[in-house]
Parts: sequence; structure tokens; C-alpha cells
Amino acid sequence: MDSLESKVAIVTGGNSGTVAGPNTKKMVGLVLCLGAVVVVAGGWAWARSGGTASTDNAYVRGDVTSLAPKVAGYVTAVEVNDNQAVRAGDVLFRIDDRDYRARLAQAVANVEAAVARRINVDAETELQHALIRQAEAQSRAAAAELNLATKAYERRRELIRSNTISQAHVDESDAARSRAEASVSAAAATVEAQRQRI
Repeated sequence: MDSLESKVAIVTGGNSGTVAGPNTKKMVGLVLCLGAVVVVAGGWAWARSGGTASTDNAYVRGDVTSLAPKVAGYVTAVEVNDNQAVRAGDVLFRIDDRDYRARLAQAVANVEAAVARRINVDAETELQHALIRQAEAQSRAAAAELNLATKAYERRRELIRSNTISQAHVDESDAARSRAEASVSAAAATVEAQRQRI
């Protein structure tokens, strides 16, 4: 037993019969407190580092979709929230459509103007057909006058041979025939001009 007491005395720094002093108790308490702080700090560091992984060859994977509208314009309303799941056909945002409505109104006005022009052209075409019919009628009338003037001229030439009428009457008939031929030519030109106008 003496050896046990001597060992205790060596550890505690005194002899076996004496109780450890207050400085020794403070030192032991301080060492125990420092040891406890070191153990708690080490455990906390170990627990905190366990949730993260460290690597020099990492990849981040995520679902990213780019959006591009088919038309340009200012966004007037956003219909989805951040990180909201969406499906095909869902409305994501609304674009200001005033520019497109103005273009639509302009296009409708252009179509209406084109329809009005087409109606006008149809009316002018009908009028031109009527003018062609009128010119053809005048051409037939001129041809009839030429036929009459030619017959009158032939009759008067026969009558001049028998000295029944004067040469002046024959000359008048010849001039009338020439005027009728000119009228036929003018009427034919008018008909052709009216046809060209279509």
C-alpha cells in the first residue's frame, strides 16, 4: 500500500498524508474545462463539415428552359411565379397587343380599299364594254352610209353617161362616198381604241 500512496503523492505533488492544495485543484479543473472545450469544438467542426462534399471535378445539373416569343412586344403581365412548374399550353406572360391591333385595322382597311377598287374596275370594265358596243354600232352605221353612198355614186355615173344629170351631182356623190369611207375607217379605229382601253 505504501507504494500506492507514494505514487499518488508523486502525481499530486505532495506526500501521501497531505491533501492537494487549492492551486492543484484549479489546475485540474482548468485542464478538464479546456479539454471539454476542445472536444466540443472538434465535434462541432466535424458535424459541420460532414454535410458538404469537396471535389475539384464537380458538375451542377439543373432544368433550364429558354423562352423566346414568336412576336416582339412589351410584357404587360407575368402569369407565373418564380420556380413554378408549368406545362405545355400554360400562359406564361401577356404581351401588349396594341401595335398588332393597329396593324390588323390597317390591313382590314387595305382589304376594304382593294375591294372598292375592284368594284370600281368592274364598273369601268362594264362601261368600257358599253362604249365598245356603241363604237361597233357607229361602225355599222358608217358602213351602211358607205354602202348607200357607193350605190348613189354608181347610179349617178350611169346617169352622167346619158347626160341626164350634171357632173356636179356625180362629184357630190363621189365626195359623199369618200366621207362615208373615212367614217368607216374612223369608226373601226374607235372600236379598236375602246378595246385597247380594257
